[in-house]
Amino acid sequence: MNVKEFSTAKMDNTTKIITVIVLFFLLLLPFSTFLSDQPQPVFLVTSFVLMYGAIFISYGFIPKRIAVSDDQILIKNLFGPVLINIDNIETIAKIEKLGLNLRTFGVGGLFGYFGYFNGKDVWYVTNRHKKVKMILKSGKVYIISPENPDDFVKEIEKRKSELER
Repeated sequence: MNVKEFSTAKMDNTTKIITVIVLFFLLLLPFSTFLSDQPQPVFLVTSFVLMYGAIFISYGFIPKRIAVSDDQILIKNLFGPVLINIDNIETIAKIEKLGLNLRTFGVGGLFGYFGYFNGKDVWYVTNRHKKVKMILKSGKVYIISPENPDDFVKEIEKRKSELER
């Protein structure tokens, strides 16, 4: 089995700025209760769990590994693997433009863009300028951001043509 690894793209500047601002507020909000005359431990504990939980969950969605085998693409984050069969891919292309995207359910800037966007598109994006869009034969759409999107697309097209032979 021939497996090729692709690193996840580093965060773009906008994502870095959003991450720093959101982290600043999420890390400090639980401690704001100490600024009041009567500290409220319930608020402190609840906000601590919610805020730090949001940070952990968002961080967990960052793809730690993108690998391509002879017949599958593996996208792995802390919560588990996502496997995409190459022969199920209808089209694959690098996305050049940013465009307007509606976050349906997921993370919108903290460490990247993960979850459902534009209704049903599944995103694992850390850099909005290095996106690859894969449309499956079923109509499901995956968008990921490998560090070298052109190389990734070429590799998938090569493996797809080998499977079709």
